[in-house]
Amino acid sequence: MKNWLQIYTILWKQYLQKHRLWIVFLLLLCFAASIIGKADTSGKEEYRGIAVGVCWEDEKGKELFQMLENEEGIFRFLGYADKEEMIRHVENGTLECGYLFPEDFYEEVLKQGARNQVTLYYSPASSAYKISYEVVFADLFQMLSEDILVQYFDGIGFETAGLLLLEEQYAQNGSTFHFEYEAVEQKGSEKSENLDTFRGCIGVMIFLMSLLGLGNAMEQENTFKKMPGNVHRRLKSGSIHVAVLGSILMGGGCLLMRNLGSGRHGAARDVMALFVFFIVLELYVRFLNLFIKKSRVLYSFLPALILGSCIFCPVFIRVGNYIEGADWIAKLFPVSYFLDAASGKL
Repeated sequence: MKNWLQIYTILWKQYLQKHRLWIVFLLLLCFAASIIGKADTSGKEEYRGIAVGVCWEDEKGKELFQMLENEEGIFRFLGYADKEEMIRHVENGTLECGYLFPEDFYEEVLKQGARNQVTLYYSPASSAYKISYEVVFADLFQMLSEDILVQYFDGIGFETAGLLLLEEQYAQNGSTFHFEYEAVEQKGSEKSENLDTFRGCIGVMIFLMSLLGLGNAMEQENTFKKMPGNVHRRLKSGSIHVAVLGSILMGGGCLLMRNLGSGRHGAARDVMALFVFFIVLELYVRFLNLFIKKSRVLYSFLPALILGSCIFCPVFIRVGNYIEGADWIAKLFPVSYFLDAASGKL
């Protein structure tokens, strides 16, 4: 036990000296991530939907606005008493668009052939205003349906009371004209990326530092062999172990600082993901060492391993969304297991 403690003390001291520049860089990265996280959090406001203005000049317009105000969906309808103020907010981008319901617009709409009773203001840069038609028209139709029935059947002398009860029943159970919004999973190349690039970069950095640690152990192979007994094998194995564990600890420190700075939750999942990454890296670097014995050979593979991790693992883009079979290639790189564990896919 005493020998193990002495060996690991020496190896940790050597690791800190060998990677001191990396450690300083990661400490600076931790500090920057903390500041950026705080800035992102302080600048965020709760998203409450696309703002649409509504201005009315009579009671029917107000009634329609109250229906729109209670709508649950992607739009948030805001009432305005002053038309000019609403137009100003559309121009400066506060509102996506604005509807003006003038006096007696409702009565005019009820007349056969009446047109252009509602004015819509929107910015040329807007596109969502076209979708808002549906919500406004659906609520307007709901208001009009009863009066249309009354006018029609009164004209032919028919009793409308029973029909109005039926109309109300069908309106409540959704059998009549009705818009329903439902989010569906996108397919093919339109799948959502949902990337955490910062975590992906940290994973690639941990992978690189572990490979450099393996290269360092290879460079000291001749020195280790001079040790008596099994000490040389313990030193080499311990050197690899310290390199992987040290990389995990430093990368985990960066993630912790980012989470604390941005107020994010999920530290437990990050710890679990780092634990999985530690096991995968331990096995990966020792597997490489079975076939690669010289540090020069290992270093020649570094660009391919790091570039492959950045391309095939979901660091900057999910290549599997665009190239069939790319997800299987990603399994050749340890970073993919770390990111899958962090996202709950493992």
